[in-house]
Amino acid sequence: MRVTILARSTEYRKILNQNELLNALKTVSTFEVQVVDYKYRELGFLDQLKITHNTDIFIGMHGAGLTHLLFLPDWAAVFELYNCGDERCYLDLARLRGVYYITWQRQNKVFPQDKGHHPTLGEHPKFTNYSFDVEEFMYLVLQAADHVSQHPKWPLKKQHDEL
Repeated sequence: MRVTILARSTEYRKILNQNELLNALKTVSTFEVQVVDYKYRELGFLDQLKITHNTDIFIGMHGAGLTHLLFLPDWAAVFELYNCGDERCYLDLARLRGVYYITWQRQNKVFPQDKGHHPTLGEHPKFTNYSFDVEEFMYLVLQAADHVSQHPKWPLKKQHDEL
């Protein structure tokens, strides 16, 4: 199962323990894991689309990069690692696209670097970086993987012969 983590090179909404999460994903033998940063100057749009279209589980922080979920295959799952209080944005987009959506639910298992600091609005969850509980992260990823593996269009779904 192909898992893509969308990294951020922006100032905010970085995954502070990304390597720890990546190492946890690599313990699942059926996962092929890659980390990408969709910076246009370094990775052309067509290459970005190819990566996204060849992804079964797409993981990323709230931000414009998640619009790539529009190009996921029908059986894919998108895991908005943290929605930063904008609960409907990518949930609605995933629903309109017809792909499975999951986001972080347990607030006591996500750890903001600080309260966020928007230049004019003050404290704001979109203006900080985050760490995540590894066990909870894996629980949610495995939930997404279960959805993918059960989807009738997933090409690796095992077919059972009729008697």
